[in-house]
Amino acid sequence: MNQLLTKTLVFAVLLFAGFSAHAQYVPRIIEQERGRLLDDRGEVMPDYMVQRLVGDEIYNETYVGARKQYKAGKVLITTGLIGAGAGLAVTGVSLGVFISDYIDMFGSTEDIWDSFTGATESVGWFYRGLTLASVSSGAFVMGLIFKTVGWRRLEWIAGNYNDGNRPVALSLGQGRYGTGLVLHF
Repeated sequence: MNQLLTKTLVFAVLLFAGFSAHAQYVPRIIEQERGRLLDDRGEVMPDYMVQRLVGDEIYNETYVGARKQYKAGKVLITTGLIGAGAGLAVTGVSLGVFISDYIDMFGSTEDIWDSFTGATESVGWFYRGLTLASVSSGAFVMGLIFKTVGWRRLEWIAGNYNDGNRPVALSLGQGRYGTGLVLHF
């Protein structure tokens, strides 16, 4: 009876030795995906956990700014695409109206480009649409730059943490095929 109890206790210890305690869980590696840092389980890490893992200096000087850059980049890209599409639509419609009006007035298209700078209303809308498309394209390009810089800064934070957090350890734990020795490196 005593041997059965001992064997049961040893089995229970070995069985539960591989389970991680989530309250004390510290990820071995972190990854960056879509502007957020993920732990090695693939879960989004809250800001307080990022601050605890990477330290106050990197958190305050790099992480906070990188997140703002990434978010601003997403907003500028979306705004730029919408504005450029609207500007090109206005430009196209006004150009079509101008050509249609010119053909109706003169019956031909021979000198259409010579009189394009005339003071017709559709030419004004053409230039407004072209200006909107140009400014929106600039916002799109700035958004790409902001998003890329923010993404690379977040990648640097993850790489910096991962490079400094790779100790080699041999432990007894739960593996894919059961309990045994697990080598972490």
